[in-house]
Amino acid sequence: MPKIGTQEIAKLLRGYAQRSALRGGNPYRAKAYSRAADSLTALAVPIERLIEEDRLTEIPGVGGAIADIILKLHRTGTHPSLEKLREEVPAGVLELLSLPGLRPEKVLRLYKDLGVTSLAELEEAAKEDRIKKAKGLGSALQTKILQNLAIAKSGEGRRGIVHCHTDASDGTETLETMAKATRKRGFEYFGVADHSKSAHYAGGLSLEEIKEQHQEADRLNKKFGKDFRILKGIESDILADGALDYPDDVLESFDFVVASIHGRFKLDRKAQTERLLRAVANPYTTIIGHMTGRQLQRRPGYEIDVEKVLRSCAKHDVAVEINAHPWRLDLDWRWHQAALEYGCMLSINPDAHSIAELDHMHWGVEMARKGGVPPDRVLNAMPLSDITRYLRQRRRSFARAA
Repeated sequence: MPKIGTQEIAKLLRGYAQRSALRGGNPYRAKAYSRAADSLTALAVPIERLIEEDRLTEIPGVGGAIADIILKLHRTGTHPSLEKLREEVPAGVLELLSLPGLRPEKVLRLYKDLGVTSLAELEEAAKEDRIKKAKGLGSALQTKILQNLAIAKSGEGRRGIVHCHTDASDGTETLETMAKATRKRGFEYFGVADHSKSAHYAGGLSLEEIKEQHQEADRLNKKFGKDFRILKGIESDILADGALDYPDDVLESFDFVVASIHGRFKLDRKAQTERLLRAVANPYTTIIGHMTGRQLQRRPGYEIDVEKVLRSCAKHDVAVEINAHPWRLDLDWRWHQAALEYGCMLSINPDAHSIAELDHMHWGVEMARKGGVPPDRVLNAMPLSDITRYLRQRRRSFARAA
């Protein structure tokens, strides 16, 4: 069996953590696995190098025991104790943990007492009043579950999802699988935005891989027909000097470009701001991704003049991302009113690397609500016909300018 990479190991460790939490027992064990998975997801060097150099325990949260598990997962794709946990807790039960407010002990009770093994079965049980009648669950939990399911399904008027990753870079699923999961959730478009070539640690796309992905998107779009579409995007790294990491003739082949900083976080405030301003002024930039670079409970953002960047985004018609990943929630809701006053559009993006992470959208919606962002100022609240027209006109305008 081929050895598996960092993101797949992180996914398996997270499943390990979730199943351990559901099983009960020592709560710190589940937290330790979860922390190790978080650290692997943010890893800036290939896992193979750390294994080769016997440096796994240098990863935050990885001690000797977890290092042994990581090594086994890397070499075989599984681990005996993980297989045992899989027998005890089916994969579908883990879906339930994605619903806000549903704690592991409640999920376990829903599974063991009511046989609930998916979100669809959870909704059915709630609508049939079975949760209300169950010991240790009750009517308050049932009401909360129905409310949160409604939020997740409604999408508050949003029409599509952009800024998602596939297994072409550091995601876990194929383009087709991610697109179909997005369509199944009632959205009109899926904007793929895999990592660019500078993100070598995340399997950034070569020119040949971009061409292959675009061909695959064209093939799938023919199958989907006119009511759903894959938009061809890229998450292009902003280099230290503010340039994007593909030449213009490559950037113009995309429907949209998310420009993001993934390194050199310690530049001073002036240099970091200038770096972002140059990226915003690039005519191929459609969205500025996770503008401040913060990761909640992990690292602060880098120092920038947020107001200056927002004014530039408004001037150059570049949308500001509300990154819905629960580690990021960036741009912070406290800046949303300033963004609106300067004239910015915003874009609520899940930064999804798996099917489950598509449902991070609800966190972004909650943040936009908190920041007072109306739907007409959200890029991906546009219906499919409007966003394709907008992106096409935008490309034409800078083609004329060139």
